[in-house]
Amino acid sequence: MWIEALSRKLRFEYDGLKSTEDLFDLSLNDLDDIYRSLKKELDEYNEYSADSLLDKDEERDETVKELQLKIDVVTAVFNHLKKQQEELQRRIALQNQKDKILSLIADKETEELSDKSVSELKEILNNL
Repeated sequence: MWIEALSRKLRFEYDGLKSTEDLFDLSLNDLDDIYRSLKKELDEYNEYSADSLLDKDEERDETVKELQLKIDVVTAVFNHLKKQQEELQRRIALQNQKDKILSLIADKETEELSDKSVSELKEILNNL
């Protein structure tokens, strides 16, 4: 799919023309807008060409094939970016949990030190 998309130099209409690699810079909402537009275009083309005597089967097949390829590319990019976002959110949640635990450890250590006598604290300080 990717080789075909790149070799055809597919362009996607969204705020101008976007190349296949430009899709990776778009938001999930932008990609969804492109997807919906392509699906609508494919549906309208299929509806129109089915009733036409002018469209040749080869032309119709090529147009449908290109639209479907664009849909597949947008879907793949969307899924890839969504997975990346979910992984980033998972990492952030994990880091937040680690930070919370480290903060609790520091609080416990401070509490433990504050329970020591002055002589114990001086001894600890001298050993540092």
